Amino acid sequence: MLNSITSVVRSNQNAVMARVGAGDSTVYTIFDVRTQSNPYTGTLNAVKKAWNKHYKNSRQFVAK
Repeated sequence: MLNSITSVVRSNQNAVMARVGAGDSTVYTIFDVRTQSNPYTGTLNAVKKAWNKHYKNSRQFVAK
């Protein structure tokens, strides 16, 4: 599936979110760097929710 990647949507040190395909057959997927797998695949809305819940970076310290 990853041989037809159209573009990378989001990425950080935890994972890469990519859009696969084009037109009506567009699918979004998250590649987890630690497990080397694709745990989430689906529509843009569903995969964005999974990204925000499991893979986004959170700031633990705030600089003045």
